Parts: sequence; C-alpha cells; structure tokens
Amino acid sequence: MRQNLRAAAAVLGLVGLSAAPVAQAEEGMWTFDNFPADRMRAEMGWAPDQAWLDRIMAGTARLPGCSASNVSGAGLVLTNHHCVISCVTALSTTDNNYIENGFMAQAREEELRCPNMTIDVLTSITDVTANIDAATAGVTAEGFAHARDGEFARLTRECTTADTRCEVVTLYQGGRYGLYRYRQYDDVRLVFAPEHAMAAFGGDPDNFNFPRYCLDFSFLRLYDDGAPAVTPNHLDMRFTPVAENDIVLIAGNPGRTSRLKTTAELAFERDTNLPWQIASLSELRGRLIAYSAQGPDQSRIASSTLQSVENSFKGLSGRRQALADPTGFARVAERQADLQQRVHRNRAAQREVGDAWGEVERAQTVYRGMFYRYQYLEQRAGERSLLFGWARDLVRGAAERDKPDAERLARYTDARVPSVTQSLRANRTITPEFEEIHLAFWLSKLREYLTVDDPVARRILGNESPEALAARLSQSQLADPNYRMQLWEGGSDAIARSDDPLIVFVRAWDADARAVRQQYVTQVEGPVARAQERIARARFRAFGEEQYPDATFSPRISYGRVVGWSEPSGRAVGAFTHTDGLYERATGQRPFVLSQRWIDARSRLDPHGLFNFSTSTDVIGGNSGSPLLDRNGDVVGAVFDGNIHSLGGEYFYDGALNRSVTVSSTIIRAALSDVYGMNNLVAELEGH
Repeated sequence: MRQNLRAAAAVLGLVGLSAAPVAQAEEGMWTFDNFPADRMRAEMGWAPDQAWLDRIMAGTARLPGCSASNVSGAGLVLTNHHCVISCVTALSTTDNNYIENGFMAQAREEELRCPNMTIDVLTSITDVTANIDAATAGVTAEGFAHARDGEFARLTRECTTADTRCEVVTLYQGGRYGLYRYRQYDDVRLVFAPEHAMAAFGGDPDNFNFPRYCLDFSFLRLYDDGAPAVTPNHLDMRFTPVAENDIVLIAGNPGRTSRLKTTAELAFERDTNLPWQIASLSELRGRLIAYSAQGPDQSRIASSTLQSVENSFKGLSGRRQALADPTGFARVAERQADLQQRVHRNRAAQREVGDAWGEVERAQTVYRGMFYRYQYLEQRAGERSLLFGWARDLVRGAAERDKPDAERLARYTDARVPSVTQSLRANRTITPEFEEIHLAFWLSKLREYLTVDDPVARRILGNESPEALAARLSQSQLADPNYRMQLWEGGSDAIARSDDPLIVFVRAWDADARAVRQQYVTQVEGPVARAQERIARARFRAFGEEQYPDATFSPRISYGRVVGWSEPSGRAVGAFTHTDGLYERATGQRPFVLSQRWIDARSRLDPHGLFNFSTSTDVIGGNSGSPLLDRNGDVVGAVFDGNIHSLGGEYFYDGALNRSVTVSSTIIRAALSDVYGMNNLVAELEGH
C-alpha cells in the first residue's frame, strides 16, 4: 500500500500546501504495510525493517474484541484473561467454577474448546481503493453506502475460502480501502486462566490507573483437524525484565479511534451518544450487581458481563470527559481548522472537497432526530441477550440468503454466513433469568425513549409490560442449538412456521427495524462516508503519505519506550510495579484479595520480580492481549490496559501523559512455575 499512497499523493498534488505539522513522537497506530520506519529511526535511533514487520504480523492474532500472539510451534496463544472470560464463564459450572478457581490444563487432553470463539491471523493486505472508487463512481450520496457495500461483498466473496476469512477495511475515513486476508481458526481451546480475583486484582478502583498488580493473562491453543495447529511463524517469549527507556512495540488490533472525524461528529458524540451510553451502562450495572448478590452461581454467571459493563462505563466516561474539556475539544477543532485553511488556499482542493464538512454536519442533524429509534430498534436491539441475537440472525438470515449476495445485509453475505452458522451451532449454556435481565432492560428503555404512544413501541410490547414480555421471551426454545440449526437449515419456510416466542416476536417488527436502518444508511451513513472520502483526499493532498489511519479493529503496530509519566499536579508515576507491592496492596477485602495459591507461594517468589509496567505506546480498546515486543521481536508482556489519560486517546494522543499498561513476561513465567505448577507449559514456552 505504501506505493499506492505515494502515487495518490502525487496525483492529488502537494504543491501549494505546506507540509504537515510534525506528529508527536511515538504517536500512531500504523498499518503493517505503511510503517514509518524513517520517522522512528530519527526519533529512536532504531527501527524495524520489513522482514521484522512481516514476521511479527505472522505471529500476532485477533480474537473477538481483543488481540493475541502465537507463542509456540504448537498453536499456543497468549492473550489477556479478560479477553477469554466469556469462554471461562461458559465452561464453568457450579461444581467447576473456573472463574473463582482458575483453569489449568496439565495435558493437551484437558484443554477445553471455547464455544463460538475464532482466532484470525493476518496473512496479506491488498489495496482495493481503485475497485471501490470504480464501483461508487457517479453514485449519489444516498446510494453510496449500498454501492460500496456491494463491492465489499464481491471482493470478500471472491477471496474467502474454507480456512481464509477476508474483509475490506476502510482506512483514512474512506481515503483508502484494504482487502485483508486472514487464516481463521475456529477450534480454539482454553489452556490456562488464573483466578479472576488475581487477573482483575484491584477491580474497578484500579481500572485505568497505575500502579497496577494484575495477572491479566491466559493461554489458548489453536486446533486444526482435531490436533494442535502447527504454527512455525510464532513469536518467542523473553522472560528477563525490561528496563526503563527500552524501545518497545505493540502489535495488535486497536478497536476504534475518532482522530480523523469532523467536529460535528465529535460534538454529536459528546452531547448525545456518550451521555446516553453512560447513563444506560450505569443503570445496567446496578441490575447486574443486584443479580450477582443473589448467590455464587449468579455471581459466576454475571462475572463476564459485569466486568465488560464496568470497563465500558469507565472508559466511555473518560472519553466524554476528554471531549467535554474545552481544551480537549479545542485540540480536535484546531486540527480541522488547519486542514480547512489548507484546502481554502488551494483551488483544486476546494473543488474536490466542496461542502464536505457542511454535509457531515447536516447528516448529524438528521441523525439526532432518529438516534434513539435507530439504537433501540436496530443497532443495540436486545443487546447482550444471546437468545435475541440468535432470533434476529435466524429471521434475517432466512430472508437475506434468498437475495443475491450483493443485495444482502453485510452480516449475511456469503463470506460471513459461516461465522453466523458457527454462532448458531455453538453449545452455549443459557440461564433464562440472566437473559431476562437484558431483555427487560432493553424493552424498558425502548418504551422510555420511544414513549408508550409510539406505534412501533406498542407493536413490540403489545399489552405486556417489559418485565412480563422479557420473562416470556426468555423461555424460548432457541436455547437448544439443535432447534436453532433446524430453523437455520429450514430457511424461510421454517421461520414462517415457527411458533417459538422469540421468533414470532422478532418476525412481527423486523420490518420496522429494517426501515430505520435503511433511513440511517441513506440519510446518515452514506452522505457522511461520501463526504469523509473527499476530506480524506484533501488530507492526502495536504500531508502526503506520512500519516496513520484511525483504528478500525484491524492489525496495527505502534512504538514507544518503557517509561512512567508526571501528572499535571507534578506527581511522578514510575514505570514499574513488583511482586512485593502486590502483597502490600492486598487487604483481604474485595477487590484486593489474594487467592490461597498466591498466599502460599509468597516465599517462592522474587519480591523484586517485575509485575506490571507502563509504556508510551499509542493504544486503544481492542489492543487488550497485544504482545509487547522488544527490538528482537520477542514478547516481553501482554498489554491489558491504559492509564486514565489514555481514554482521551480516542480523539488525540498526548505523549506526555498517555500510557499503556502491560503484564510482564517475567511474572507470567514466575506465576506458571512457582504458583500454579504449570511446568509443561513453561517448557513449551521455552522451546523444550
């Protein structure tokens, strides 16, 4: 892609506009095919070559919502505990509570398959910008998203095979498009997970803070045809500690940033979307805490969801604060104003951009009028309810598979249907009472925001209260994977005949949800995407290729150093924590409770052993589980968090304050050997 970027910059013409301001040192989440080696070498005195980057790309991986690294030739994968907690929860029972007690497979035969988990390893990137440009040439703003998505479907269909997953990634807000090919593994088994109390030591009070003492790591294994996968392109782990100012790099899948969005979009986030999400999460958290307090089984069942909700609540609150701070918002406003001034000074750029910023702003006004309807009927309908998700997939999948591939909703294109099928086939334990919590919460908020007089709300609820309807729907037969597959394989006829309460429920108002979705696509998504594409080209005209795209939950690499920071108050925060600090921090009261294994192991552990540490690497949510790498490309830890300042990293990077936080390979080895007795696993990691 580097050559394509350079060619595009030449075509657009850089004459007449000054060079881009120098980005902050260490800023950027870079694609593997456009890494700024020259810039890093000038800043750090060293940079990786393309062979190094290719090797790291082959050894890193992506799992749902997180990142990982392959660390042995037999498919062993290192990631965070919080990235596999849904698997640990699904495998746990009253008699085998792996959340509380941890999971330790001493032999391959004891490794358990995670239901509905896949892991992807990136194998290649191809620039397909010309394909998208040709498919959308002359298309109106209202039809842009449809034409673009149709070409996405064609490209991914032609690329996808039995074990290859392909996706088209939108980069630079539509300035570039890349076809990413992944080797996909759908048999993923749990190997090791520590006790949740140790993985999340410090809980919500310590979340996004430092110092930290979290043992937030776990191991999975990839299987191929029922046997451990052969993975020669793995990364080695280094168990000696890093030192202050060491150069480090992170390879992972940062979820989303909004650094290239317009001020109109960010004002909408600040004033509408974020306050609504934060209020919703706060209320849901209260319901989950109340459910967890009912007993140990309820606590186990809710643990994964509660941790996710608490993490999201704190993270979104930090983002809202970053945008609400006048100084913070001024940073993004100044960035936009600078680009607009550059465009204004160049007639060719003016003709190309037109009124793009005004078009985005008008689309946000339209979105504001449909926001709650779109969220509750479509985008977040039935959120966190497995039963509802299956019901919608069955109803929509039956209808969509009868259409030509290019006309389908993206989720049901030929390239993506296998993942939907896998989800429907997965043997997941369903607790009706827990499903009822999520369904009732969604339905009650739908009634609140759409109002009881709204015709669609009345059609959805009928004469039932949200609570009564949720109780009835939670008894759906869709808890049975065999029944789900009967409906899936039976297609439209089977769906039309089904009298399952959730199928009947979704069937009754799916047309309303589709209608608001279509309204959003034609009046908001399409116009914004078309305008952003023109803004992106103006940005290339102004700044050339030496820039990074917003994060898109696709593989990226960033670099920095092992370093602490100084708070605005002047308080210095060191880069390291050590094992003795864990014991000093333990109070015996949640969330600062040590497991009995760790109490017993204290005398065997080096009190000065490196536990967690901070680095200046640029990360965001989705990087969880990413390998932190030294100059040799060896794994020195697994990234699991950022500090409180990194929450503003959604919108801008502050090199003085933004830090990522890593659990060190040093404590990973010590824990496996001296606490858990996982000597076979240690031997595998050491290459024996």
